[in-house]
Amino acid sequence: MNPRRYVICDIEATGLHDEKEIIEIALITYQDGKITEIYETLVNPLSGVSDFIQDLTSISKRELSAAPKFYEVAESIRMRLEGNVFVSHNTDFDYQLLRKKFHELGQELKLKTFCTLKVAQLEIPGLKSYNLDSLCRFFGIKVKDRHRAIGDAQATCALFQELFQLRLKTHPKILFLPHHEKCIQKLSSKSGLLSFKDAKGKLIHLEAAFNMEKRARELLQVKDENRELLVNAETIEGECTGSPLIAEFRKLLYFPYRPHWVVLVQQNDLGEKYFKVRPYKNGIEAAWYFREYFDAKKKLKDLDGKIPAEKFLYRDGAKSKEEILKKNQQVEALARLARFPSDNLIIVGEGRTLKEKSFILVRGGHVLGYGYSEESEEEIVARPETYLSRRFFKHLGVDLTTKRYIRELKNMRQKSDGWRSLAEA
Repeated sequence: MNPRRYVICDIEATGLHDEKEIIEIALITYQDGKITEIYETLVNPLSGVSDFIQDLTSISKRELSAAPKFYEVAESIRMRLEGNVFVSHNTDFDYQLLRKKFHELGQELKLKTFCTLKVAQLEIPGLKSYNLDSLCRFFGIKVKDRHRAIGDAQATCALFQELFQLRLKTHPKILFLPHHEKCIQKLSSKSGLLSFKDAKGKLIHLEAAFNMEKRARELLQVKDENRELLVNAETIEGECTGSPLIAEFRKLLYFPYRPHWVVLVQQNDLGEKYFKVRPYKNGIEAAWYFREYFDAKKKLKDLDGKIPAEKFLYRDGAKSKEEILKKNQQVEALARLARFPSDNLIIVGEGRTLKEKSFILVRGGHVLGYGYSEESEEEIVARPETYLSRRFFKHLGVDLTTKRYIRELKNMRQKSDGWRSLAEA
């Protein structure tokens, strides 16, 4: 803590309306890591106090009528504030109310401020609430005499010390909210499907993860970009799949892939093949599928750029059969890149347990299904249909996800899966 002196303030008032008046104030002077003085006093508001405020604060009208007026304690308050940093939980309320009261006396109050509410929002993004009670629970601060100036000032003082250390970076940054940390510790480091649910148990986010624990930590680390999940996620559940690809399949069951545009191969009257963007219709067989028209057009431009056009100074007549054949071969070669490397293949990878293996089976250019077995890999490859636990029938999302996964396998640093071609049964 630096040698600067801080004064932690809490004010109880007649309400939140524009004409509010002070009924109690507490000032705690804090310097060099310790409290050096405590000042508190009731203040006669010279106006009525509602029953609600009396019940909330336990301050009676009789006590207030016997209390000093603000102008009688103003100098004592100013003496403790001037030259120090004003600290409160919501300075927009406490500091501005004090400035207003001094202005009524013809005096100006100008202080540097430290708002524990605003600093908490900056240092710990993602909390459901930043009121004093919530933050004290977060830091394990015990609160006594809530809604009395001295009790709230003492709680704010303890909160200020916690936040000050965070701001100085002398203590580790808060990485995870406590209830999230408990959930994360229960997750497996295997591949699987993460389900994030709100306080009512409603599913708000699904995530297929190579490592469920690691991915949950990435999504729930206290960062601005994670704010939506930090605010809404109450519990996290993990469904172990062993294979990250099967986790993707499980996610597709909740959120099916629905494209709007395709790039397919067409043929003109001369027999020349070319790529074309078309709207997607259910059941259409295409090379590439897209949700956005812009992405489909971008892919078409990229494909056309890979087929060099022959340039002629002068040309008489249509393309020759040889030219058309050459163009068609180039189109077909590019289209093959969007297919499975083999119409019949199997991807064998890790299972849900140490002894178990997972596999994904492709037949006739489509994913037939997936399954698990503790048999040897040779046995699984020899009779894969025997061990299928789920089957698909030309499931577009599953097919596209599997093709992408196979392309990415060669670039993965941690390869848990591998594919091989199968003889057609």
